[in-house]
Amino acid sequence: MSWPLLSDFTSMLKNPQLGFRDPELKRCTVEMNQLGQPKARSGNFATVYRGFRPNGCEFAIRVFNRRQDERLLHYRAISQYLESHAISSIVRFEYDDQGIRSSADGKLYPLLTMEWVPGSTIFEWIEDHCRDGHCEPLLMAADRWRHLVGELSEHGVVHGDLQHGNVMVSPDSQFKLVDYDCMGVPSLLGRRNLETGLAPYQHPGRNGDTVLFSGLDNFSALVIYVALRALAAAPGLWKTYVDQPGYDRILFREEDFRSPKSSSLHQDLLNSPDELVRDLTHHLFELSRHELRDVPRLDEVVSRCESNQAAAVPARPRSFRSTAFPRTRAGDDRPVPVRPRQSSSGSKPAVKATASRGRRAASSSTLGPAPPSGVSGGASPVRADQDLSPFAEGPSLRSTSAAPPAQSAAEARGEWVWWFVGSAAAAMVLGILTTLVLLLWKRL
Repeated sequence: MSWPLLSDFTSMLKNPQLGFRDPELKRCTVEMNQLGQPKARSGNFATVYRGFRPNGCEFAIRVFNRRQDERLLHYRAISQYLESHAISSIVRFEYDDQGIRSSADGKLYPLLTMEWVPGSTIFEWIEDHCRDGHCEPLLMAADRWRHLVGELSEHGVVHGDLQHGNVMVSPDSQFKLVDYDCMGVPSLLGRRNLETGLAPYQHPGRNGDTVLFSGLDNFSALVIYVALRALAAAPGLWKTYVDQPGYDRILFREEDFRSPKSSSLHQDLLNSPDELVRDLTHHLFELSRHELRDVPRLDEVVSRCESNQAAAVPARPRSFRSTAFPRTRAGDDRPVPVRPRQSSSGSKPAVKATASRGRRAASSSTLGPAPPSGVSGGASPVRADQDLSPFAEGPSLRSTSAAPPAQSAAEARGEWVWWFVGSAAAAMVLGILTTLVLLLWKRL
């Protein structure tokens, strides 16, 4: 069956009483442009219009540009799930299989309506604060973002396309997520993702074969969090890396992850005045090299870095090259990490300590021992009870040998007396010898 043209729906929106099936929608009005036509905001799969209910409340009218049964089933499943799960960042919507009429054939087609989200995109919001040099709002935004991502995870929901255009900031600085084309709820997990998301927010390994799974948002959530923290520590990064014609991504570019060594942004973040940003940057770029499914949740990454700072043990941040990441992405010519060498004294693997600038690692953690960043010699089997989490903590790099006992004050005074007596005796002997030499010289 052929799908109506966009103009077939637009013409019906001029007369809501004829265009909508729902009695309440029949009483609404639609925003018009300067030409007297419904003002459309076109997307890849759907077009959005702004409607006004009789009480003045604004709402979004979303009509679909083409037929795609899988996506329509997708929205039906999401709508049913959200009816019993209230998530503060998700805007409730109503999906109707027969909600809007086409002027071409008079038949009814699917329609999605949802609350209109006022405010600006997170890109515009960040831009304003960076240009004004406002650090505190950006730091607070990073905390709100962490809470938002955690709430999605608690409810088993993945957005699927976390990026600057899909995050709105309300007038009271609250985050709202829009565009649910890639969203997944428990009943949809395991199915293929309908879209691959926007680079560079998405993991380099995500493609059309990637299926919906609970950790699909982990990498993009980390990218946005690191960007917020980095800009809060140094708002000038916006002017250096973002404030350019035709560029609308938040801080990062695809080439930054493709070639970190040649990325000036990568180096600047590793030298950030915020120690947490330095650690997060290290982990972010390491995770970009491994499988998408191996990326931990945002809260786990941040908690690990924060615990490292609290421990305040100088050490190089551990590499993610461990048995927790036994695979590398296809086409990656970097070596596959070896398994950690097990120490003979306990369950913690041996590590090779290396110095680093401004890095800290905890000496112990509830997440268990960590794999080393580098090992030498042959690999031995890993015990079944060994924790190989990418954020598990390794042994302390401080020496475990006992410190020498403290010297008492009496002993210190005794040593000083003997040193003084010895020095005086040596001086007397030297004086006698000098006198004898002078007498012998005069006689000769």
